[in-house]
Amino acid sequence: MATSRSFDIGGGAVLNVSCFGSQGPALIFLHFWGGSSRTYSPVIELLGTHFQTFAVDFRGWGASTGPDDPDAYSIQTLADDIEAVITALQLKSYFIIGHSMGGKVAQLLAGKGCLKGLQGVVLVAPAPPSPLELPAEAKEQQLSAYDSRENATFVAKNVLTSTSLPDGVIAALAEDMLKGSSVARDAWPKYAMAEDVTAEVQNITVPVLVVAASADRVEPADKMQSLVVDRIKHASLVVIEGSGHMIPVEAPGQLATHIKSFVDKVSI
Repeated sequence: MATSRSFDIGGGAVLNVSCFGSQGPALIFLHFWGGSSRTYSPVIELLGTHFQTFAVDFRGWGASTGPDDPDAYSIQTLADDIEAVITALQLKSYFIIGHSMGGKVAQLLAGKGCLKGLQGVVLVAPAPPSPLELPAEAKEQQLSAYDSRENATFVAKNVLTSTSLPDGVIAALAEDMLKGSSVARDAWPKYAMAEDVTAEVQNITVPVLVVAASADRVEPADKMQSLVVDRIKHASLVVIEGSGHMIPVEAPGQLATHIKSFVDKVSI
């Protein structure tokens, strides 16, 4: 059964971490913009007997809190938060799994070279390390994507996913989107997606697995090779057929299999 731990990292941020499993290598899960630690629940249920898992709620999302400062949600700040949690957990070796926005945070963490014990990284439909500048109209659409249950449900069903999911799964996704604080929700489209971490990514030395989805409308699989894999020295790519951007809930079994295979191979 999962347990929760809270880490006060200062500056008004208290991070919630959902912990599951007690043996094997440690896995740290970082969620997408609009998600929470429970986004990974279907995957962790499949991996918990093999690994120790720690799913983090980023500041302002899930059960974590964050300051009211609209500038306090950069990729750099989120990475610093995760570094503080890893230090507090006192893990000697571990893997980081980052989805979408969480994937950009994971790339920065791995590229900074300051994490002792990092063995490898799994990037799940990751946001590329290069800046993304949206046209004004698209940015406005993103800023309003999570401001009502109707909008959040529409995004979950028609943008983020490409398979038919149970109503309860869609409702949980929408609930997490709405639960995010306004400053956390706005930070990604306003400035975080435009941050450039390509220089750091070129310094990654640990093995990296990039997991893409063939029907992903947000981070198309055909762009993952050039935008992510080719920029990392020791990266490889696998593509899950039929899934949309929400691989952790659309194809949890396949994702869990890829993670376990990667971790087992690196841990030999």
